[in-house]
Amino acid sequence: MEQTAKAQKQLAGNALSGMVATIIYMVSRLLLTPLILHYISLAEFGLWSLSFIILSYAGMGGFGVNSTYIRYAARYLADGREKEISKLLSTGVAYMLSFSLLFCTILFLIMPFILESFHIQDAQKTLASTVFLGTAAVFSLELTLGGFRFILNGMHEFAREKMVTTVAGLIEIAAILSFLALGAGVKGLLYAFALRLVLETAGCWTIARSILPSLRISYRLVSREHFRLFMGFGGKVQVLGILGIFLTAIDRLFITAISGLAAGGMFEIGRKLPSTAGSISSSAFGPFLSTAAHHEGVWTGEKLNTVKERISTYLLIVITAALLALVPVFLIEPLQARLPVSGKIPAIVAAILAIILFMILRNQIHADNRLESDELKGLYLNGIRFTNMISSTLFIFLIAMAHPLINAWVGDNYSIAANVMIFLSIAYPIQLGTGPVTMIFRGIDRNGRELEYMLIQVILFLIWIPAATAVWGLTGAAASIAASSMLSTSYLYWRSNATFHIGVGKFISHSMLPAFVPVLPAAIVFAITWQFPVSGRIPTVIQVLLCGGFYVLAAAGLFWITVLDGEEKKKALELLPFSKQSSPSC
Repeated sequence: MEQTAKAQKQLAGNALSGMVATIIYMVSRLLLTPLILHYISLAEFGLWSLSFIILSYAGMGGFGVNSTYIRYAARYLADGREKEISKLLSTGVAYMLSFSLLFCTILFLIMPFILESFHIQDAQKTLASTVFLGTAAVFSLELTLGGFRFILNGMHEFAREKMVTTVAGLIEIAAILSFLALGAGVKGLLYAFALRLVLETAGCWTIARSILPSLRISYRLVSREHFRLFMGFGGKVQVLGILGIFLTAIDRLFITAISGLAAGGMFEIGRKLPSTAGSISSSAFGPFLSTAAHHEGVWTGEKLNTVKERISTYLLIVITAALLALVPVFLIEPLQARLPVSGKIPAIVAAILAIILFMILRNQIHADNRLESDELKGLYLNGIRFTNMISSTLFIFLIAMAHPLINAWVGDNYSIAANVMIFLSIAYPIQLGTGPVTMIFRGIDRNGRELEYMLIQVILFLIWIPAATAVWGLTGAAASIAASSMLSTSYLYWRSNATFHIGVGKFISHSMLPAFVPVLPAAIVFAITWQFPVSGRIPTVIQVLLCGGFYVLAAAGLFWITVLDGEEKKKALELLPFSKQSSPSC
């Protein structure tokens, strides 16, 4: 019992450290940008930003690798097979080094094409080539040596890893300002980037060796067995990562294509604050993967599904989702004019077919194996519970204060952006609730659950976003994203609850209802801004800050009084930096 309580406290501390590190990073980068622009031109700053857009394609190569490090380091540590961690790390370094060399070689060969494609002037081509290839080299080293960081995550030392990266990031900021003051220009950003990599690698390696003195890297430890792990488990996570990037970009692609660049810019303004709030919540998800991998659990049932059966399930999900998505589309009046018959007829047919296919899918899913693990079941319920509490606190405030926030930030000519923000602030916390779920299933190597959820979301996005954008504009697009998130997330919860033998009543009361606690203080601040509107940027900022302070205190008090039990209050106090309480024991 004492060990379980200690593990839960460590998980909470790791999640909190991730959120704190993300907030520090975001605030520091926000403040750094105007200082950088004081020393370099806007064109040079655009060149630096462009280099990281190019590098994002290389970054996709690390999705599956990082999760493989975390999962199998945790498993080897749980099984007492510490020597295998050295083989895992050595193989991962060799794997990513090969990938990085290939990427840098291709980038070097196509550099003339890149310079021409982005219309870079002749006078800047030498500088651009240096920045592009230099950042690629440093980034490739980061991919290659990033295993040190993620091995630490697998050892459940997420907080210490975040401490290293946060300190290294702050030193990078000091280095950027120093290099810029010395006249290094945009190259100074590159030098500081390289310095941060060195510090992060050295710090994580030192901590990892202090925890596991036998840890080492050698070409002799590279093995086919671990290479297959990176290609197998890592490959599946890679696909999920690419799908995730597709989902984050598809809305803006449709909006820009249908409504133009100005509409795309307006939508970007509306999504900026929800996206920032989402980054804070999602930064707490990392520890769930290693914790789940450590426990793993036992599956009950006759057999695992074959590849053919899994593919059949995926196809059934895609067809069912497509039919369900078409039902409201057939009922939209402007679109009915293009149909040869009344839209109600195809809508009814699509609904009936969707129900039939869902019943078939339901029977298949209930025949699946079940997971027996009290630790993972508790991790699942509490992970969703606390994610919903954090997300609702952030996003319900954004909903209540959408128009004052937009007015304070960019002015009072962006009311459409405020409407977009309201709907996205409904969609994003719903999506974020799935974060602990998907990390848990990754940790126990059941990535198919996440794939099912993402397939539904892809189908709904592809059908609903363009239809809603064409008829209702940006507000319709944002509303369709919220509706898609509700449906796909509901499926994942239904699927996962069946896996863990959790009833609907218990799930809603324990994990979902706490999310609605901040509604009361949000209603109060909304009423204040509605009854006492202010004009002007500075008065609006003051009103937002005062309402925000009241809202946070009121929401925290309500959570403390109405939601948290005695054990949860004790754990919350232990996470405070001034707390001197010891870990609970049984």
